[in-house]
Amino acid sequence: MTRRSKGAKMRIGLDARNTALAEGTGVATYARGLGRALIALGHEPIWLTAQPAGGRLQRFLRGLRPSIKLPGDFSGPDIFRTAQVHFSLTGRALRVRCHNPPPVMHWTYPLPLYLEGAKNIYTIHDLIPLTQPALTGIKTKRMRHLLEAVLRHADAVLTVSETVRAEILRLLPVGPESVTNLYQAVDANFTPGPPLCPPGGFVFVGGTEPRKNLARLAAAYRLSGSTTPLVVTGPGEEAPPPGVIRLPYAPRDALLQTMAAARAVLFPSLAEGFGLPIIEAMALGVPVLTSAGGATEEIAGGAALLINPLDTMDMAAALRRLDQGEGPREAGRARAALFSSEAFAARLRCFYEKTGT
Repeated sequence: MTRRSKGAKMRIGLDARNTALAEGTGVATYARGLGRALIALGHEPIWLTAQPAGGRLQRFLRGLRPSIKLPGDFSGPDIFRTAQVHFSLTGRALRVRCHNPPPVMHWTYPLPLYLEGAKNIYTIHDLIPLTQPALTGIKTKRMRHLLEAVLRHADAVLTVSETVRAEILRLLPVGPESVTNLYQAVDANFTPGPPLCPPGGFVFVGGTEPRKNLARLAAAYRLSGSTTPLVVTGPGEEAPPPGVIRLPYAPRDALLQTMAAARAVLFPSLAEGFGLPIIEAMALGVPVLTSAGGATEEIAGGAALLINPLDTMDMAAALRRLDQGEGPREAGRARAALFSSEAFAARLRCFYEKTGT
């Protein structure tokens, strides 16, 4: 890799795997925040994109190759799915080659890819498939092997909470000097507009998969006797529990508008790596209910109502407190400042300086 002077502008690669998805994800928000931080630090982010290229047979044949050569526009033929096929066939990460590679390549998710001639930095957002496999549809054995394959090419690993950093060090073959927690940049700015539902409701943000704990929340809501509407907004098509208002997937501005108008944001998840809605709500000055323990308690930092996510009675009592106007607001705003774009960029700069990137 080319040596550079300290503070010099760099071209820095990022994968566009999640930013290209039709529905937003926490990882996509992380990737965009990382791109903005690079610009703020004076660097030039370049995005690795996937180009449509044939069907399953063509993907299989490409997956047999030991490497992929990118054209000059830093895009590859169906590269992210091809990498998964390559890993399934060989158990190895796919080598990516290109002319004049950027000196640094950020993989914003542990994709089985590495860029030849660059310093490869991978972000691991959580290890839920390893720590609580019943809460995810991802196969534990495959995920462990994929992470181990990725780590063989990792010059550094980033993560988004101290909780996940500790799990990485406990469960994966990597030393503490190689794993850095930068948390995540949270930007709660939005274009003013109407919320998706009448203001003043309890808003649950997230999908309806088991780890989001919506069934227990709905049971707690019924126990609480609250007349405040309980609104669910997020990806997924599953029917909500009885008594819950389900909104379709919303673009980011509409989601933030809805959160900003809420009486409280509810996030009683059973497992998270970060918990983006916690800080988004705090940045908007909205009280938060979330789970005690793990990353959710860490990210909340004492500025949320904490509940036992397995105890519906505990949740119901907290909902009644929120109905009575309890729930920290100013403490939440102060906590959210630690996750601002500026704070994240400062941590990223320190990481680059520490690692000589």
